Amino acid sequence: MNLTSEKTDKKGRSDSPSFPKIQLFVNQLICRTNNQTCKGMKLISIRKMKKRINVPANVKMGRICAIWLFCIALQAVSIPILAQSAKITLRLKNVTVEEVLTSIENQTEYRFLYNKDIVDVSRIVSISVKNELMTLVLDKLFKGEGVSYTIEKRQIVLNKVSSQQQDNKPTVKVTGKVVDESGETLPGVTVMIEGVTQGTITGIDGNYQLQVPEGSTLKFTSIGYTTYTQKITRPMTLNVTMKEDSKQLDEVVVVGYGTQKKINLTGAVSTINVEKELDSRPLTNLSMALSGMSAGVQTLQLSGKPNSDMATIRIRGVGTLNNSNPLVLVDGMELSFNDINPNDVASISILKDAASCAIYGNRGANGVIMITTKEGKKGKTSVNYSGKFSLNQPSNLIQLVSNSADYFELMNESARNIGQSDIFSQNTINEWREAEKNPNELTESGYPNYVAYPNTDWYKELFQNKIMSEHTISVVGASDNVNYNFSGSFLDNPGLVQNTGLRKYYIRSNITVKVKDWLQIGNRSHGYHTDQDRNEVDAFTGGIHGQKLPPDIYPEYDGKLGLPEAVEEDPTSSNPLHLLASSGGSFKYEQLNTSMFADATILKDFVYHVEFDYMRYRHDADWLSKQIGRYSFRRGKLVEQPTTLENMSKAVYSEESKRWRFVQTLDWTRSFGKHDLGALVGYEAIRNWGFNTDMAKQGAADASLTDLSTYTELSNITGTTWENTSRSFFGRLTYAYKSRYLFEVNARYDGSSRFAPESRWGFFPSFSGGWRVSEESFMQGSPFDNLKIRLSWGKLGNNSIGDYEWQATYSGSNYIFGDKLTSGLAQTVIANQKLRWESVTQTNIGLDFAILNNRLVGEFDIYNKVTDGILYRPGVYATMGNKTPARQNYAEVTNKGVEFTLNWNDRVDEWSYSFSGNFSYNKNLVSKFKGALKKGWEYDENGNYIYKSNLGDVSDGGDNRIIEGHIINEYYLKEPYKGDATYFFNNGLVNPAGGPKDGMIRTEQDMQWLKAMQDQGYVFYPNQKIGKANLWYGDYIYADINGDGLYGNDYDKKFQKVSSVPKYYYGLQGAVTWKGFDVSMNWQGAAGFSIYWYSVGQNSTSTILGYGLSKELQKDHYFYDPENPNDPRTNLYSKNSRLTLNQTNQATEASTLHLEKGNFLKLRNLTIGYTLPQAWTQKFYANKVRIYFSGENLLTITKFSGMDPEMQTGMGYVTMRQLALGININF
Repeated sequence: MNLTSEKTDKKGRSDSPSFPKIQLFVNQLICRTNNQTCKGMKLISIRKMKKRINVPANVKMGRICAIWLFCIALQAVSIPILAQSAKITLRLKNVTVEEVLTSIENQTEYRFLYNKDIVDVSRIVSISVKNELMTLVLDKLFKGEGVSYTIEKRQIVLNKVSSQQQDNKPTVKVTGKVVDESGETLPGVTVMIEGVTQGTITGIDGNYQLQVPEGSTLKFTSIGYTTYTQKITRPMTLNVTMKEDSKQLDEVVVVGYGTQKKINLTGAVSTINVEKELDSRPLTNLSMALSGMSAGVQTLQLSGKPNSDMATIRIRGVGTLNNSNPLVLVDGMELSFNDINPNDVASISILKDAASCAIYGNRGANGVIMITTKEGKKGKTSVNYSGKFSLNQPSNLIQLVSNSADYFELMNESARNIGQSDIFSQNTINEWREAEKNPNELTESGYPNYVAYPNTDWYKELFQNKIMSEHTISVVGASDNVNYNFSGSFLDNPGLVQNTGLRKYYIRSNITVKVKDWLQIGNRSHGYHTDQDRNEVDAFTGGIHGQKLPPDIYPEYDGKLGLPEAVEEDPTSSNPLHLLASSGGSFKYEQLNTSMFADATILKDFVYHVEFDYMRYRHDADWLSKQIGRYSFRRGKLVEQPTTLENMSKAVYSEESKRWRFVQTLDWTRSFGKHDLGALVGYEAIRNWGFNTDMAKQGAADASLTDLSTYTELSNITGTTWENTSRSFFGRLTYAYKSRYLFEVNARYDGSSRFAPESRWGFFPSFSGGWRVSEESFMQGSPFDNLKIRLSWGKLGNNSIGDYEWQATYSGSNYIFGDKLTSGLAQTVIANQKLRWESVTQTNIGLDFAILNNRLVGEFDIYNKVTDGILYRPGVYATMGNKTPARQNYAEVTNKGVEFTLNWNDRVDEWSYSFSGNFSYNKNLVSKFKGALKKGWEYDENGNYIYKSNLGDVSDGGDNRIIEGHIINEYYLKEPYKGDATYFFNNGLVNPAGGPKDGMIRTEQDMQWLKAMQDQGYVFYPNQKIGKANLWYGDYIYADINGDGLYGNDYDKKFQKVSSVPKYYYGLQGAVTWKGFDVSMNWQGAAGFSIYWYSVGQNSTSTILGYGLSKELQKDHYFYDPENPNDPRTNLYSKNSRLTLNQTNQATEASTLHLEKGNFLKLRNLTIGYTLPQAWTQKFYANKVRIYFSGENLLTITKFSGMDPEMQTGMGYVTMRQLALGININF
């Protein structure tokens, strides 16, 4: 709790911020609602939700959005307003004041707010009035009782009038405001003079005023918050910030088909309250909000391309050889992170173990992420605006040689290294050197030197800084019977590459209506529309066009696109801007989701819930080629002609999918003394179906005509349909004794159309228990505020396969009929009617603890997860022709791990701060596959001693393999030779173990040893022979793992005990607030994984004419010419091998030379904000205004040499660094 003392203006207004908040407290504070008195210690907290609606401009949806906003405004103003002239009719005899207040509430829209310890409402009165003003009735009711009242909107605050002195001490006036830790006002807080029954309560705006005897102590109390006291010695403005009492506020978390108090959870569930965080972060996808926030949850962003920037999420490792994505539920509806507006999210629950996921059966095998959206808040209608403007930059770029003359010389060096002549003439090199001295001088062609003799840095040209904007508006509120939230957002993300951006519009409506005391109905609807530009950027970021990037091409000048200017250069080398401009089109995505539900309370203890969800998704795309040629600025003419009309083409694609879900549950809870029982039964049915059509035509009638009908020849047409259904019966049983011993059973019986009728159904149970040790009598006086042990076991299923894989299916196939090739249909997939569910069995042991008055809270979990009967499609022999093998159940994967989370929250005077950290370790193992690997030396039937391996029979893959006893997709690579550099034995014989220490032939001694080894019959793969064009100075040799004397052949590959999936994952968060300032940061890290990166044109020492070359290799690569040992370029100690042209040199072998550690630590987010004083904001009718700076992906600490270790590759559409300025306004 925090207090400040400050001056007030003449009207007694404080400079401290005040933000609306309504809390209805019972016990000392009585809130009158619906003719019932709330009693006991229960706390009802109604927090303001920050909803937003964006009004996109200059778009085709503008009119629709305008109508939509008008309807929202109409509804907002139609909410009942204050009846300042309300009239009352009463005829009551011998009743309490409390009963009179109840009658007034029934006749008006007012609610009374008071404290029984201050206002005597048990006094017996009689009153008879007819059609009289309410204010006059209240005057009569409290005449002579020393009770005052204040009308604030629809709240009437009752207080005790007191100007008396205590012990003849003079009184002083104390005023102020009470807010919570987020700065929002707290009404109903009791402000008492300690030792006497004299005081007041805060009003709807959190303000209070009281005459206090000098030297007295004021005590501020409110259920759910720690008590605060302050001695009063003078007149003052005393603003107090109440701190939540975590002992009293039982956190409620969302679980499958319901909620539970976190203190009573027996499963492994983590919660992330992202509402405040998402108000400030410039996230383009909600999935990135999970980065580093929860133990056991791994997020890696593989791309920065708009609409493809969703992070890959894994919960407790990769548990299957199929789809390992977790189930994502948004208010119960199955969606993806691309479908949800981050600004609409209130909280996220992550279900990690089988006990918490079993209620979802076949869909919960990879974990469940439950997203809850914001709802309305009881009180006045509020309008919220949030705006962000972000400078988006490439987080890191590959550095290529951008000086053309340097590039020419390096290419010549790579040619000479293998005994070939120079590629680029000295005259060409000299021309570029001279032009570089006077870049703006005009050439004979009329273009400046820097254009005619270009030196292009392609990655800087392609990935540009761009400005992204996002705007959100929401209208939020609730009355006694209606809760509503309307929001809309507009995101304009231009991307980092031209014509890859998108414009996305979100809209959401959450409405809940209380029809009767026992019946509540509602609707949640939301959707989005996305317009995205289309070009061939994927061919650059993931294909050969991202490698063929010599610097002697000028990107674009005066509307003309360049090509290679050096006559010796490969004329087909890429100009990425030409690639992007030579075709175009658009993507359009639309999705609508709506959910109708009802909750009915039956026979007091039963709640019946019924819900129907519907989703419609539509995706349309078109593509067409354009007539764009390429120009030589050096020669001053168009060299590469535009595409001819007959070669122009156009394609259209359309996809539509739909889903409905019907669910009904019956929930029962009852307490019997020390026994608490709960039960849930439910039924769920889901149907998914859809279709797609893909069509292409070529031969344009005219380049300006883009309709498909204007193209002459049909070149492709395909289309598919799909459908799957499921039905499920599920239930949950919970029992608690003394809230100390906790037990829970979940079960689900699932049926899926993806399996044959005899294998269609699966049963998935779980059992869990908890022991709250801290509640035991022997723990009294211990340092633990909470200590709980959890144990769970459960079984889940997985049906993440195709819709028809148990059946034999057909596809188009060509065959010979007579002497002609004829199109037809053929069975191409083999059936397996015995296909059954994947089964996931998981055991979890957990420990929760809290000490130091709940300031330090921790969780620790150990788990063992086994996925059996994994659905996998094995390889088949070539004699099967074009048949695709049937999917089978025969693999097993085991994941074992630990998770640890620690949180610290505290407050010192006006400073509030918190720190949290989480760490997880996961060990992945293929525990069953095609059998164990057997390799070694043995005698064959002819008595020959040979080396044999069954690797091909028991594993799948190449340099990453799936094999029993190893990590999924573990790297399988050669290793460089490692010797001791002794070269020869004392007797002069060559020592096989005496070669170069790191495997590179660097010196004359190394070469002598190599030749001696070859003379003794040893062979060095792949080039085998010694010579400039084969194995030479600056080349690596590889280890002979199996000892057959053949160094670096296929038998010399070795499993590396590492894959591209991190074993360790951790996150660190910190936050500090002081007065109106707030600072927060989020660090994310991963370790225990490696990335294989070796790509020609980017970091390969094997060069190809027309391809790029790494600037790092330019600075540091091996060079030695035995014919000219004194060459100034000599470099004997580089880790990078020599440059070689147009060939597979020794370094291009798949080996650990190119396996880099991917470990990284990222400053994922840093936010600095300031909330303006309310005295300022009220001048323009705003309750709260916060401005902030937020940086995303600001710093990466890693040794990986590629773009970004999260991307798992050295190239691609680079991730973004974002620098954002934003504002949040609440009216």
